[in-house]
Amino acid sequence: MTVQRYHFHCVGGDGDAVFDLPGRWVARLRELGLQADRVAQAIMAGAPGADWSDWLVDVHDAGGRRVLVRAFLDARPAK
Repeated sequence: MTVQRYHFHCVGGDGDAVFDLPGRWVARLRELGLQADRVAQAIMAGAPGADWSDWLVDVHDAGGRRVLVRAFLDARPAK
């Protein structure tokens, strides 16, 4: 198992963005989706009345390669 750093940038259709500059350590690739969901849920919780329909979590590895894109509205609630 190799733990790697990933960046979970969040971008909206109108040009707004929240950049994850420090990144987050993730142990397994299968956990990327769960972490992306947590990031989206946390941002949406900060402004519950906002329109999140155009927002995405855009996940990149430490080398800058895109590894996952998840729509905010597809984020599963934390268990």
